[in-house]
Amino acid sequence: MITSLRFAPASATRINRSLTRLARSDSIGIHSVESRAQKPLRSAMRRTINVAVLVSALAVLVSVLAVVASLNVFFNGALPATADVTGVTPAEIEPTGSRRRRLTANGSQDDVDGWFQDVPYLANLAKKSPSGASKPFRVLFVITSLVEFDKGTRGTEHGYDRLQNIMLPPLVDGVKSMTDRGWEVDLYLVLGFKELLPERRKLIQAALPDGVGLEVWDNAIPFHYAKTYNKRPQPGMSLSAADHALSRQHRFVLRDKLQYYDFFCAFEDDIKITADHVVNFLELSNDIYNLHRTALSSVDRQAHVVEESPSRPDRHQPNDKSPVGNDVVDDPLSAEFVKRLFPGLLRVEVLDRKEGDHPLRNGRLERHQFKSEVPPSPDAYSNGHSLLRPVCCEEAEPARGRMTANPIIEEVVLWETNIQASGVRNLPEIGWVHAMPVEDRADVGSYWSGYPSVFGEKNVKRPRRVDATLGQQAGFMATRKQVEYFHTTACPGGFLPPYDDQTQWKGDSLQRHSVEFWSGGFQLFGQCFLNRIVPLDPRRFERQLLYHVSNNKQRSAPAKKFIRVGDFYGQLMRVKEKAEDLLKQSVR
Repeated sequence: MITSLRFAPASATRINRSLTRLARSDSIGIHSVESRAQKPLRSAMRRTINVAVLVSALAVLVSVLAVVASLNVFFNGALPATADVTGVTPAEIEPTGSRRRRLTANGSQDDVDGWFQDVPYLANLAKKSPSGASKPFRVLFVITSLVEFDKGTRGTEHGYDRLQNIMLPPLVDGVKSMTDRGWEVDLYLVLGFKELLPERRKLIQAALPDGVGLEVWDNAIPFHYAKTYNKRPQPGMSLSAADHALSRQHRFVLRDKLQYYDFFCAFEDDIKITADHVVNFLELSNDIYNLHRTALSSVDRQAHVVEESPSRPDRHQPNDKSPVGNDVVDDPLSAEFVKRLFPGLLRVEVLDRKEGDHPLRNGRLERHQFKSEVPPSPDAYSNGHSLLRPVCCEEAEPARGRMTANPIIEEVVLWETNIQASGVRNLPEIGWVHAMPVEDRADVGSYWSGYPSVFGEKNVKRPRRVDATLGQQAGFMATRKQVEYFHTTACPGGFLPPYDDQTQWKGDSLQRHSVEFWSGGFQLFGQCFLNRIVPLDPRRFERQLLYHVSNNKQRSAPAKKFIRVGDFYGQLMRVKEKAEDLLKQSVR
């Protein structure tokens, strides 16, 4: 069920257009069936309408209710394996392709491949004072939450009020940090539990700053035929809830709301996102945009660093599907490769201070992975402390939920990646960056931490799309044009629904992919060819860290995976020094 705090009726024309779009995009496959009643409807534009238009709108609504009633049998019972769930013959189905994936009715190829075109304007708009902005910076915050109360799995406490203690505190902090800047923010909750009760809704509304809109889509888990990958459902099979696919539902919201907001934050319910994260994201996106313009204006359509190092003989040859080797330091970057760069994010936790033994407070962090192979650089510290600050995880006394009050940087840890899966690169105009893991065929090049034989035998393969080290960030943020670029150009089969490209989705997008695929990790930074970068400037690096406020991984994930974020930063600085040494050797 979808409910909204702020709603104004739309004209009959707008409603008819919305229904047409829904009919075209709501493709129901034989393997995955999802109720139309579970999909978000387009938010109506806030304006007053006359009585005649209202009557027309009501007439359309009556027609829709009649259609829903006729489909009642379909949505409340299992379908036979031979059922034609689309209601049309194959010849009537519109073919897939760029026309189906286009998000606007008209436009040139430049409009379709919008890439970062809105970034310069939005980066400036987001940083303006409320009084200096001609129009507000509009942000849609989409949060996905599977349960209202913790189940007691993966280091959580059974019955713990997740909504009030885990989701709400960082959400309110983040939204307030945005409205304090004069941004116009709306919140959309995609909930896996059956119903958000009125008193719980009031709890959320009371905590949000004034003027923040709230829409709720509860009971949002889609249905599918379980264990039918590449198979037709058998007669008598019943639909079951696809819990893993709740993380896909935010894509329907984004498609529905795309034209009404400048910026989108779509994350799981226990990630702290603030205005500072958004501003930093836009600043780095703007740097990438300017780098692309530099490459286009160059004679060779490549961007070059100042005082580029001379060409080196005997360059490393890739031993996987990567188009480049593992010794890329300050090489020219083509305009095409610049378009693959994207700001990266890293999840972190703060060590709790519960009484008793802690698996990471017994000296384990001093013996972190690859300490001997890649010892942290002393230049990453000052007076024994990391150059990084815990700005991602600030929390005053008394701490709320599972967060730790007044953390120090030595208590901030990460586990989603490690130095063995990482690289560095000196990018023109941006400087030194951490190159996060990416699928081999998508790699634009970096100096790998393991080059040439740091981790054992020579020419060992670089970790690529590995679950343990990919750097899953539990969501993503993007401008409207960036989302359009994901959908129309970067991501095979599209980033947004209807997911009807048979080549990519094989007739069933729910069966094939996990939570990590839909929440912004495995699709964007694998199939979509995007290369995440994190600047090594400490003031920028620390602003790309996301606080995982559940704080449960430190007690449930293997201890060997954890490292202090300051030590990981120190290892990256060590790899940077090795890359610089390689360049010096080439000059001799």
